[in-house]
Amino acid sequence: MNKKISMGLCLSMVIIAIAATFAITMVFSKQIYNGIISNISQRSQTYDSAEEINRLISNYFYGDLENYNNNLGASLAMGYVSVLDDESSMYMTASEYASYTDKLENGLIGIGIETIYDYSTGDLVIACVYEGSPAESEGLQAGDVITAVNNVTVTRSNYRTLCESFFGARMTVVSIEYQRDDVTKTVSVLNTFSIPTVIAEEVSGIGYVRLTAFYKSTESELKTALTALKNSGVESVIFDVRNCSEGTIAYAAKAIDVVVPNISGNIAVAKDKNGNIKETFSAEYSEFPFNYAVLINSGTKGPAELFACDLRDIKQAQLIGTSTAGTGTMQEIFNLEDGSAILLTVALVVPKNGEDAVYDKVGISPTMEVNLSVDDSNLLLLTEEEDAQLSSAVNMLKMN
Repeated sequence: MNKKISMGLCLSMVIIAIAATFAITMVFSKQIYNGIISNISQRSQTYDSAEEINRLISNYFYGDLENYNNNLGASLAMGYVSVLDDESSMYMTASEYASYTDKLENGLIGIGIETIYDYSTGDLVIACVYEGSPAESEGLQAGDVITAVNNVTVTRSNYRTLCESFFGARMTVVSIEYQRDDVTKTVSVLNTFSIPTVIAEEVSGIGYVRLTAFYKSTESELKTALTALKNSGVESVIFDVRNCSEGTIAYAAKAIDVVVPNISGNIAVAKDKNGNIKETFSAEYSEFPFNYAVLINSGTKGPAELFACDLRDIKQAQLIGTSTAGTGTMQEIFNLEDGSAILLTVALVVPKNGEDAVYDKVGISPTMEVNLSVDDSNLLLLTEEEDAQLSSAVNMLKMN
């Protein structure tokens, strides 16, 4: 049965609806307004404080202000990023930005050595000399102790800075003084060698692949290494991503694609702060027919963590070692007008098995925990017998 509504009642309902809509709109508008005013007030106070500091320095500082004036912009930019308390975000000068992108796209250029500082002896030791490198041509060998670099004596406080000379601009010359069997020699070595990110060999009949970074070249290097191991007849492979943190999530996903089969769904997605998918990573490559183990430790970070996590979840690889660093985010570069740039964390990485597998701030636990009796930083100085994590992986894969 239909009922008629009077004109007066109809008008009353319309007025009530309009009033309710207006009230709700005013509440939200007030909240937005208060947020904007608060933000403006905070920013104004920040700018006023910064200007006051600048005025005091300009008027009263007893000293040369040329360096201050030249570097103020960069210092402010670094300050903005540093208060984020995120070690993955950083400000880069124009030259640092150029070096960073060149390294990602073209790899690292160096003399062809890897070094370890032995805190127990105070020695900077050559742990690895790459085949075909200028360092090899000049006669440097694993086990040599570097005593001086460019005529500066190596000490505990400066060895990190001196080691930076082993990488950098192509064709630069590095002077190295070293000791072997109590004999001291000096050689001049050119920075001309493309440092590989994938080092492969056989250990006790099992493929051993150490990844040092995830750059653009890593995908092709990994294909070459695994193809060679397959052709040699090995059936199992150990990936070593201990102390591996360099590179990007995108290049790590390409490396994962080399190893795993074409799967339904994605190998990872990156979600922004609103929960929206910013980027999707999928697998399309044909898998290599190996059994896998992955060596991890507290130095396994960022891209290397995604690699280990997805191999565990897709290929049922055993993770051997200790828990990883817990850096499960993705960064993006933003160019600034003066040629500098900011590398900013923009998304959370969600691996193959979804939210439950997210490792940011918690790390990835090994499926087989194995601790070392030595400092993790000295891994390259260990033999297979001394490296309990590597030995455990070898023994496990031999039983499969």
